[in-house]
Amino acid sequence: MFDANPNNLLSTNIASIFLNSLSEIPAKLATIPPFLILVAPRHTRSERSYRYIIPDRQIALDNRIVQLVCLKCQLTNHNPDRANDFYSCDSCFARESPSLITPDTDAKIVCYCSTCLSDLHRDLGKELINHNPRQIPVEKHKLNLFAVLCIEVAHYVAFVKCQKRQDQHEWLFFDSMSDRIHNEKNIPLVDRVPDFEKWIETAGKDKYFFPDLDDLRKQARPSSQKFSENDMRRLRLFRDGAFFFYENSSVNYQ
Repeated sequence: MFDANPNNLLSTNIASIFLNSLSEIPAKLATIPPFLILVAPRHTRSERSYRYIIPDRQIALDNRIVQLVCLKCQLTNHNPDRANDFYSCDSCFARESPSLITPDTDAKIVCYCSTCLSDLHRDLGKELINHNPRQIPVEKHKLNLFAVLCIEVAHYVAFVKCQKRQDQHEWLFFDSMSDRIHNEKNIPLVDRVPDFEKWIETAGKDKYFFPDLDDLRKQARPSSQKFSENDMRRLRLFRDGAFFFYENSSVNYQ
């Protein structure tokens, strides 16, 4: 992704970086994605554009992110005046493009602009009763964070959301190099992180959250024993977060 951080901000959230990147290219997603991996932007190989990045728990898809294209005239929603002027009609699609009918697992957005839809419906007469056009509800799709991969030099750790039971989850911390035996074998660690979502919420609201992390950061490296367990993990999450993984639970992919 591209975000040069022209205002030299200390922190931002990954959703803002994603939107800024799409605007700068400019580009939009061609489909509703089942998964999305966002990568923290960098000035150089060793320097990130932002010192701290907040991983949004949820990213809502809207007309700024997802491209809609009319099947008839190829009009797109890049024009803000027509961004909400797109509709789906399964009956029209089946009649106009029978060879293009896609399975239920396809996330492509099949749509018509209002002008083309009106043209298609104009001469249907009584058949129109079988047509049920619907405005495209792009906003109903939301991407949910399910993992963050953090990198400090060659030391990788991860925060992963795991299902505890139906409709209930918990966040786990994985460290492949938590300790070593005789300086030869790495000892991995998997541990619960009950405050993970609270950290993200606090980071977005508390103006002192990142300055306080900065003070910790000046004291020693995150791997140092001078850090408490929670401080080390917060630093790894917000300072070293490199890959942010999102899933769309409303799209049925097999």
